[in-house]
Amino acid sequence: MPTLEFETTLSAPLAKVWAFYEDIPASLAAISPPAEEVTIESVDLPAREGTRLVITAKVPVRGRVKWIAKIVAHRPPHAVVFGEEARFVDVQEEGPFKSWRHEHEFEAIDAKHTRVIDRITYAVGLGPLGRVADVLIVRPKLRAMFRYRHERLHRLLDAPA
Repeated sequence: MPTLEFETTLSAPLAKVWAFYEDIPASLAAISPPAEEVTIESVDLPAREGTRLVITAKVPVRGRVKWIAKIVAHRPPHAVVFGEEARFVDVQEEGPFKSWRHEHEFEAIDAKHTRVIDRITYAVGLGPLGRVADVLIVRPKLRAMFRYRHERLHRLLDAPA
């Protein structure tokens, strides 16, 4: 299965970044590309292991799809040997992919900077046709989407210079 990883460093403390992500409806709306027309149908709050998120979104070729994701790991900021980190992981229960796992990792670099890593492991399905679609459509779309998300994170969370 393909795995894509996207990393950025924000000029914001871990607590601020984590609080942003914990407000799932606001954060997802703020970092989703407008062309995807993401609509949150329902979400169990507060976010924790077992939280389900139901969204609809516009995807290439298929139009609007329903996507149900479940948080399977949820670790708020906590001390580790080198400082502080946090993470949560969501998996697709229903949606456009054969499988989808999205790991969100947050690491305090210091009191004012946080490293954000998105790691996506997915399978398109559909055999050889799916592999072609992945290379030509899905992977470029995912790269563009996460580039947009990380640019938005900087605009929304970076402290003024």
